[in-house]
Amino acid sequence: MYLVTAPEPYKPEGGDICVFLAGGITNCPNWQQEVIAALRIEKQKVHKPDCLVVFNPRRENFPIHDPNAAQEQIEWEFKCLERSDIFSMYFCSGESDQPICMYELGRHLNRISSKGGWDFADHAVITVEDGYRRRADVLIQSRLAAHGEITIATGDEATPAEHARRIIEAYDRLWIPD
Repeated sequence: MYLVTAPEPYKPEGGDICVFLAGGITNCPNWQQEVIAALRIEKQKVHKPDCLVVFNPRRENFPIHDPNAAQEQIEWEFKCLERSDIFSMYFCSGESDQPICMYELGRHLNRISSKGGWDFADHAVITVEDGYRRRADVLIQSRLAAHGEITIATGDEATPAEHARRIIEAYDRLWIPD
C-alpha cells in the first residue's frame, strides 16, 4: 500500500488502484488514521500485487495561518478525487455536519454513474455512523443517485475497520493482472 498525504504529489503508475479517504476532518475524530491502520492489516489478506494507492487529505499539521494553504489543499483533493478508482466516503458522528463532504458525495456519485461500465459496488465505499446528524440525507441521496445499487455501511458496520475491509473488497474486484 502506498500512502499519499496532502499535499504530497502523486505520479501515476500503470496498474495503480487509487482510493481517496473522503470524509470529515474539522471537528471530527481522526478516523482516517484508523482506516489506514486497518487497510494495512486487510491488505495482507489479499494475495495480489500491492498496487493500492491511498490518498489521505488529513495533514498532521495544517498551516492554518498560511493564506495559500486552503487553495493548495482544495486543489490537491480535487485532483486526487478525480484520479481515484474507489470513492471512499466516511461520515463520522461528532460536532460537524461535514457540508463539503455532502458536496463531494453528490459530485462523485454522479462521476461514477456517468462512467460507462462503472459499478457502484466496485467504485463507492460509503460509511455513515449512526450519530451523524445528516444520516438520512446521505442514505436517501446515495440510493437515489445509484438507483438503489449501492451498499452503505451503517449501525454496527459503521466502523473504520469495516470501511477498510470494504475498500479492500473493492480493490480485490478491480485488480486486473498484468
